[in-house]
Amino acid sequence: MAGGAYLLESHGSSDQPYDPHEGSPPERPIAPATPLPNGEDVNWRPSAIGFKASNDHVQQIKGYASATSVGLGESIDFHVTVSPAQKFTVKIFRLGQRSDGRASDLVATSPELAGVTQSPPEVVAPTRTVLAPWEASWRLDVPADWTSGLYVATFENEAKYRSVTPFVVRDDHKHADLLVVLPFTTYQAYNMYPWDEKVGSSLYHAWTPTGQYGSTDICSTRVSFDRPYVGDGIPTYFDLDYAFVSWVEAQRYSVSYASGIDLHAGRIDPTKYKALVFSGHDEYWSSNMRAALEDALDRGVSAAFMAANNLYWNIRMDASAEGVQYRQVTCYKERPDPGARSADARTNLWRVVGKPEQAVLGAMYKSVVTDAKPQPLVVDSPLHWFWQGTGVRAGERIPNLVGGEADQVWPGQDGPEVTYLAVSPFTGNGRGDKPTKMPAHTVLHQKDSGAWVFNAGTFYWNHGLSTPGFVDSRIQGATRNLLDRMTGKTVA
Repeated sequence: MAGGAYLLESHGSSDQPYDPHEGSPPERPIAPATPLPNGEDVNWRPSAIGFKASNDHVQQIKGYASATSVGLGESIDFHVTVSPAQKFTVKIFRLGQRSDGRASDLVATSPELAGVTQSPPEVVAPTRTVLAPWEASWRLDVPADWTSGLYVATFENEAKYRSVTPFVVRDDHKHADLLVVLPFTTYQAYNMYPWDEKVGSSLYHAWTPTGQYGSTDICSTRVSFDRPYVGDGIPTYFDLDYAFVSWVEAQRYSVSYASGIDLHAGRIDPTKYKALVFSGHDEYWSSNMRAALEDALDRGVSAAFMAANNLYWNIRMDASAEGVQYRQVTCYKERPDPGARSADARTNLWRVVGKPEQAVLGAMYKSVVTDAKPQPLVVDSPLHWFWQGTGVRAGERIPNLVGGEADQVWPGQDGPEVTYLAVSPFTGNGRGDKPTKMPAHTVLHQKDSGAWVFNAGTFYWNHGLSTPGFVDSRIQGATRNLLDRMTGKTVA
């Protein structure tokens, strides 16, 4: 259940735009998994040499953070359970391939802490929200001189079991070329903690008390950040973000980081950045998040979406029962939404509530990729500046980059005029779930403000940047061209 395993989807792909009168979208088959990226320094991983990964049946050691991001000079708490009770340690790593070749930095270590076995997770009806209302175990005071970035806390007990949880360190005052926004709402939407055949639930699936694995009829309509991530703690799809971060940290751009919740909460001033980069699968967006993005684009700030199926579900961000803001993600999907003030405020598909994501992204989700192996990315518009210096030709096939899920420009839907950078055939779910050949579209457009918007249209683009076995110099060169143009390092 670690990141990189593509779980069952319920997106509702067909040959026609989604019609809410058709009923609930059908189940989706499991798409092929991607390997987790690795490098010379993998010491932060749950199964690093000398450690054994924790699981949700025994919960040898599990933990979560009190926030998805923390500012420089602020504090963040970690809530940890240890079974059986024993001493444990928290280590903090900053991730990202460095110019000196290191893949992560160990930046802080807690004192040895007295671990306790905290209460079992509980389920809150009627939203089937799983909570782990644990006491805080250790507080990290983030030094003011740390560097904004993607961080991971590792929880290690005396028996050498380990689990992790990611978080972001923000620098709210820094101006930078790029702001990388991590998709924590999507991480939580897929979180099936605990994977125990009894209690665990996400916005997709849930266990019954008798050990049955159910879906849309019994799954959560609200999920909480007050619980660990499933299994060893690496969120589903974290590999996509890790692949981008590993690459961009070694490039010439100044980079800052935030979580999607920061976009929702208004903590992001887009004028401090030349481009926002949504590094992974960013599927769950609140109206605040979308409004902040559209405002940034109108101000001339570019946006790069490095995966596919972004801005898909409309969500609400709710406070916890204790009143802590932005600790719960609510999405009723096809079920009646008792909290919606109007039909167009339902937590359903953005395209169902009248605001198709193609209007922002230039293309939008079409299907899970059901091919047994990742398919080639097929180059289009080879003379465009995007491909400059890569040597590609029209129709050139770059292997293993179309996988997971794919976007497409939908005819008849509102959207900008786009440049097709790749048109890549794959097998997806057509009408009646019949396997159907269809194209994935990698697209680019420019707004009147001057802002560029890039949509990779596939989950595997970032693997072409840094994942061993997938790395391709053409993808690296094209991505540099894109970010150079967005940040003004290349003048139009």
